[in-house]
Amino acid sequence: MDSITQAALGAAVAHAAWHKPLGRKAFLWGAFFGTLPDLDVVFFPFLDDVQQLYWHRGESHSIFFVLIGGALLGALMWSVRWRTKISLQRVMVGMVLILATHVLIDCFNIYGTQFLAPFSRFGFSLGNLFIIDPLYTGPLLLGITAAAFSRSGHGYRFTWAGLAVSSLYVLFSLVSHAYADSVFSRQLEAKQIGVKASYTGATPMNTLLWRHVALTDSGILIGYFSVVADSLEEEIEFVTVQKNEALIAPYRGQRNVEAVDWFSNGFWVAEELDGVITMADLRFGELRTDPNDPPEKWQYIFAWEISDDPDSLPQRSVSLKESRKAIDTLWARLTGDIRERSQF
Repeated sequence: MDSITQAALGAAVAHAAWHKPLGRKAFLWGAFFGTLPDLDVVFFPFLDDVQQLYWHRGESHSIFFVLIGGALLGALMWSVRWRTKISLQRVMVGMVLILATHVLIDCFNIYGTQFLAPFSRFGFSLGNLFIIDPLYTGPLLLGITAAAFSRSGHGYRFTWAGLAVSSLYVLFSLVSHAYADSVFSRQLEAKQIGVKASYTGATPMNTLLWRHVALTDSGILIGYFSVVADSLEEEIEFVTVQKNEALIAPYRGQRNVEAVDWFSNGFWVAEELDGVITMADLRFGELRTDPNDPPEKWQYIFAWEISDDPDSLPQRSVSLKESRKAIDTLWARLTGDIRERSQF
């Protein structure tokens, strides 16, 4: 998730665990340790592009770091600062919870979290939340803000309320995700389409409009389903995107190509733009300024340039203007304002 969300979650968990001995200072310590796993990016200057892709959400997000690192950090903080304020056990448990909730919430989005790093580079991801979702972050921020300014001795109740509401929202997202995923699966089965692998993910900043990608022999199928605007009887129109494997055939076996293939779980598409070969991860979504734009006009949130240099993997950025237009289009799709949806 984004840094604001992780800081708010860490602050809430720390305050819930340490509000009596630390008071408002628990918010600051929680916000710091809540974002600590994402500080793996400080090593980026010492890593090449390919190593960076493997490193982020790797060792610092593994269960080994949560358990061992949490225990060690807790013991360190207890011995250096909190020996007279909190028991060692309470400090260690609180620290493990702060790190564990960071890692857990990260696995709810598409990016993937390497729970078993460095022994396995498999990225666990459910896709029930987008990387940025104000409906999840908002209750956490409101809860800790109200608790911080509360003059009573029961301000921690606001923190718990924020955690409870945000957790209920996660539960709703899981139910909504499972429902949408079942709709996609039934429709693909009805069309008798052979699917090798599939993935359902939340679209930006909501858990009502869902996007499905399905890997088939003919390409990658992409479809959308709104739980508030679409009926079960309505046929989902899947768009087929060709992977264009021939474009990267000369680069097969290179570290950069294999890294993108690993990161995207095979859900990638190759394109040639202005003489440059790119590979895009289709799981993160495409930017459409017009709902009926063909795949040739799409831009992708995560795309990398491929060259003869196996250690080079620069990410291609998208314009803020195009991103805003695409979000407007997604909102219209969510609410059903787009009535002609031959490709959306």
